[in-house]
Amino acid sequence: MAIYPVILAGGSGTRLWPLSRQNHPKQYLDVLDSGETLIQSTLARVRLCSSEMPLIIAQAEHRFLLQHQLDHDFHESTNVLLEPSSRNTLGAVAIACLEVLKINPDASMLVVPADHFVADTQAFLSAVNHLSAALESDEIGLLGVTPSYAATQYGYIEYQLGSAAHPVQSFIEKPDEDRAQSLIEKSNIVWNGGIVLAKAQAVYDALKQYCPSSLVLIEQAYAQSFDQYGFTFIGAEYNKVVPLSFDVGVLEKHGKLKVVPLDCEWDDLGSWPSLIKRRQKLNHPSSSVFSSGKTVLAFTDHEMVLVEDDDVVMMADKDKLADMSKISDFLIAHKLTDLLNRIDIHRPWGQFKVLAQSPNYVVKHLQVFPGCQISLQSHDHRQEHWVVVKGEARIQLDEQELVLVEGQAVSVARKQKHRLKNEQASVLEIIEVQSGSVLDENDIVRYDDEYNRHIKVKH
Repeated sequence: MAIYPVILAGGSGTRLWPLSRQNHPKQYLDVLDSGETLIQSTLARVRLCSSEMPLIIAQAEHRFLLQHQLDHDFHESTNVLLEPSSRNTLGAVAIACLEVLKINPDASMLVVPADHFVADTQAFLSAVNHLSAALESDEIGLLGVTPSYAATQYGYIEYQLGSAAHPVQSFIEKPDEDRAQSLIEKSNIVWNGGIVLAKAQAVYDALKQYCPSSLVLIEQAYAQSFDQYGFTFIGAEYNKVVPLSFDVGVLEKHGKLKVVPLDCEWDDLGSWPSLIKRRQKLNHPSSSVFSSGKTVLAFTDHEMVLVEDDDVVMMADKDKLADMSKISDFLIAHKLTDLLNRIDIHRPWGQFKVLAQSPNYVVKHLQVFPGCQISLQSHDHRQEHWVVVKGEARIQLDEQELVLVEGQAVSVARKQKHRLKNEQASVLEIIEVQSGSVLDENDIVRYDDEYNRHIKVKH
C-alpha cells in the first residue's frame, strides 16, 4: 500500500520565544544541538516509513528558510505546498489530502508534526506498520504515545482494548495534575501525539461530513494553486478558511477511529518546559542556557532559563514559562514588534543580518550560497559599498564585470545597475554598507530576477 508522508510545518512557535520567532519558527531550529533541525530529523524519520515522496505543508513566508534546509535536490525529493497563511491543522491536512488524492486516489497519508522528538525510529516504524495493517479502508488511525509521566501539556486518548489496533473511546483535553495522574494509572490511555494514518479518501470523506463549508473553500484554494520554482503556492481563497484543528474539526466527531501505542521516548518540543526536560534527559551541558554565540555565565541558585540572542536577552523563572503563547500580545502592547522576528533574514540566494543601522546608514552581513545570485537591480536613493570577507564574488556594475576576493571592495552608485553572484562551492560573505538620505527596503528596481519575486522584496 502506498503511504505518502505529510509533514505539518506551518506552526509559528511563539511559545519558544525568543529562540523561535515568527520568521524563524522552532521547526527550522536545531534546538537539541543534534546537528539537525527538527524538520530535518522529521523528514529522515518519515522516509523510513515509505518510499513515496514526502509532502511538506508550510507557510509561504518560510519558503526560503525551508529550501535551504532541505536536500539539494529538494525539487525532486519533496513536494512542498505553501499556505498563504496558517489556518491551523485542519486546513493543512485537507490540502495534503487533496494533493495525495490527485497523485494516487488509492493511497494513504501519514500525517506528522514537524517539531517532535522521537528517540526510537524503529519503534516508530513498527507502530506505523502495525497501524497500517490493522486499518479498514474507511477508518482513521492514530499513533498515541505511551505516557511516561502525568503530563498536563498534552491531550489524552482513551481506547477500548482490541486485538490489533484499539478502537478510540474518547479524547481528553489537557488535564490538571490530579486528573493527569489518575489517567496514567489506567492501562488504556495514551498521549495524543497528533500523528494520523488513513486512506486519503477516508480523510476526505470525514472532512466532507464534518467540515463541508471549510472543505469547499479549501478545494477552491487548491484549484487556484500554482507551481513556481519547486513550490506549490495555495490560492488566496485559503485565507477565508476559519482556523480549526483537525482534532476538533474531525477526529473528536468521527466514530471510526483506531489507535496504536507508540512505546518509546517522545516529546512535543513546542514549549520551554518540554524542551528543557528533553535537553536534561540528553545530558546536555547547558539545558537551561541558550546562546547565539556569546559566552554566557549564569551564577544563580534559582531554577531559571536564560536565552541570549543577537537582539534580545530573556531571563525567566522556569515556573513562569509554562505558557509563552501571549508573548506576541505583550510585545505589540509595548511597541516591541521588531522582536517578533529574528534579525537574520532568509532569501532564495542566501541570507543577511543587519549588524548596525541609523537614519543615514545600514550595515549588513550577506551570505550568498554556492551557485546563487541576487537580482540585477538598482536603487534610486542609496549607494552601497561591498567588502568581500570570505570567498570570491563575481560582480556586475552596469556593463562591467568584476571578480573580487577576500579583502577587496567595490562601491555601487545610486541608480547604477548591479548584481552579485557566487560561482564557487563555498558560501560567499559580504559586508554591505548602505548610505543615503532614504534607506527603504522598497527602494529597488529589478531588471532581471531568476526567482521572479515581487518588486517590494529586498534583493
